[in-house]
Amino acid sequence: MVILFAASIAAALQNSYGGHLAARVVQGLATGSSESLLPLMLTEVTFLHERPAIFGLYWMVQNALSSTINLTSSYLNHDVGWRWYYWVFVITVGAGIAIAYFFAFETQFSRPAESLDGQVITTDEFGVTRVVPDSELQEYLASMEKSGLTPAGPAHATARKTYAQRIRPWSTPHPQPGRVMLLTWLYMVQSLTSPGIIYSVLTSSIALGCGVGMSLTYNTVLVQNYGWRDQDVGLINVGGVIGALLGMLYCTFLGGPFVMWLARRNKGMHMPEHHLLTLAPPGVIGIGMLLLYGFTADGGATSWWAPYLGWTFFQYTFTATLIISTTFASEAAPKHPGPALVVVVGTKNIVSFGATYGLTPMVEEHGYAWAFGVLAGILGAIFLLGIPVYFLNPKWRAYVSAREAKKKVTATD
Repeated sequence: MVILFAASIAAALQNSYGGHLAARVVQGLATGSSESLLPLMLTEVTFLHERPAIFGLYWMVQNALSSTINLTSSYLNHDVGWRWYYWVFVITVGAGIAIAYFFAFETQFSRPAESLDGQVITTDEFGVTRVVPDSELQEYLASMEKSGLTPAGPAHATARKTYAQRIRPWSTPHPQPGRVMLLTWLYMVQSLTSPGIIYSVLTSSIALGCGVGMSLTYNTVLVQNYGWRDQDVGLINVGGVIGALLGMLYCTFLGGPFVMWLARRNKGMHMPEHHLLTLAPPGVIGIGMLLLYGFTADGGATSWWAPYLGWTFFQYTFTATLIISTTFASEAAPKHPGPALVVVVGTKNIVSFGATYGLTPMVEEHGYAWAFGVLAGILGAIFLLGIPVYFLNPKWRAYVSAREAKKKVTATD
């Protein structure tokens, strides 16, 4: 966040395109790392059944707040100049740094082991919970120590940390930090062998890419084709707030209960792939809204409401897709959910660039209808990949478990 704060100041002060671009690149590096870290922190402080609602609230608040801030951007640019677009972010990031320092406590630490009916329940530093029989405990703890992780100690009463101790910016160093970092990178690469993780990356990436593609064009569409004033264009972000709220409400009050109903129907056994079924409505609506926006962006509609509604309801698709894909990713690779989740959240920003980079040439050469029709086709094709993933990912998990059981690999290897 400190890097983002400095980069935002640099962007506001630049007088050249090269310096401005360099500042934006640094901004991207800072936001990418923080956006990847926050969902991981949420998984460390929530139970499995809580994550759909927690992720829903997280992504809704993020998208709604960003839309609210962007709501004023066109008025700022018109009245006080473009630099204030960045000064607003300097102020909000500065406030975020203060909030993070005084209220964000450390979430990554070794949980104590718990003994229950002759079995020991341990959770390692990657968030993996394992039930180990008493007879295998010493062997398991030894393997954890060998791998560089801190073995879980016995549960015992500990003194509650003071507020000053909880907010201090340093902690006791890990005995083998280099090994843990290398293991994390290894687990991130290994997670890409999962069809479910690859699918989560693709769905979140194409949803983000299509949303950014709309945001790159709606200024021209509304001003040149529908007669909006330049300073009023930011009002389209009211639709972003509404779409984010609808996405959260859908996942919390329809998607979540539907997944629970499927688990009860499956004799009480929950499958991560049940989340994929809840992607169907956002996928269908997303395709429809891309087509609506594309076919009305050239001014052919009788009212600006057509592209406006296309943007608004696509934000529902975008928010719902982020919620479902991150929830699914935190369950789809049960051995190392933390690194897998970081891969999904971080990689989407890279992969989505391909969709947005090619949009402007497509619009210039073929028009809005053709360009957004192509994006709608790509989004639909990617979402349809969920059908084979629904059947393949359980087979992948079974194969990995059988292979590791045969090799006597523990959950920390």
